[in-house]
Amino acid sequence: MKLLCSIAQVSRSGYYRYLLITQKPNKDARLAEKVREVQEAVCYSYGAKRMAHVLSEQEQVPINHKRIARIMQKYLLGARIRLRRHPEYWYRQRHKVRLSDRQCAPNILNRDFLAPCPLKKLVTDVTWISCADGTLYLSAVMDLFNRQIISYTLSRRNTTATALSPILELVGSYNLQGTLVHSDRGPAYRSEEYQALLRKHGIVTSYSRAGNCWDNALMECFFGHMKCELGFVTGSQKKQRVAQVSQKIHEYLVFYNKTRIQKNLGWVSPMGYKMLYTSSIESNNVST
Repeated sequence: MKLLCSIAQVSRSGYYRYLLITQKPNKDARLAEKVREVQEAVCYSYGAKRMAHVLSEQEQVPINHKRIARIMQKYLLGARIRLRRHPEYWYRQRHKVRLSDRQCAPNILNRDFLAPCPLKKLVTDVTWISCADGTLYLSAVMDLFNRQIISYTLSRRNTTATALSPILELVGSYNLQGTLVHSDRGPAYRSEEYQALLRKHGIVTSYSRAGNCWDNALMECFFGHMKCELGFVTGSQKKQRVAQVSQKIHEYLVFYNKTRIQKNLGWVSPMGYKMLYTSSIESNNVST
């Protein structure tokens, strides 16, 4: 060994120090495999902070999000990011007064996206997904209390019935007297049929201002995340048939409500957050 070290012109202590470094287990590789498993389970939707929280819970030891960010960058395990599809001026608020102002209730929600209890504030909207054999429309209702999608419908046509269907399902299951339902100014939501349904059940109507998508930001944000994480806008998947896309959306909504954790909910899923709220109410009733 002494002869080999002299030929290589290295010291014996330097050689043995090199052996210790090279034979040391690669902790990053082990953690990277854990990150890959979680990302595959959550449609590559978790960033470094969310991933660090999940892995800290699994490993029962704190893991710094900066380390996770470095590993995700090194092993190409980052979250799928939605890119801006239009120039910046496209998203600026428009201030023009439109004819639809006369047909719409005021913006009562006023971007106050916090709700003290379930079914107090709801937001709704319709989005579309381009498929290989046509277009699929998704109409959904979100509860702002825990950001859960509490009702939705899929349709091949964007009609008033598409927008009405989730609301009809809700009024058949819950008492929505006094509940605030906020939407944009789409023709379906401005229709007399839609407004009459809400008046009949004592629902308070609220509309976004003209040309202002931020007034319904949480609903728009949900649709954006869903399309990105399912690969509809990132180009990671080829166009599929309506039946296949419908199945993927059904599965994603179950995943979103039951599994996908959110920082604003205290790192729990929407349904998990509601369970915590329900249990706290029950414990308070028992103590009193």
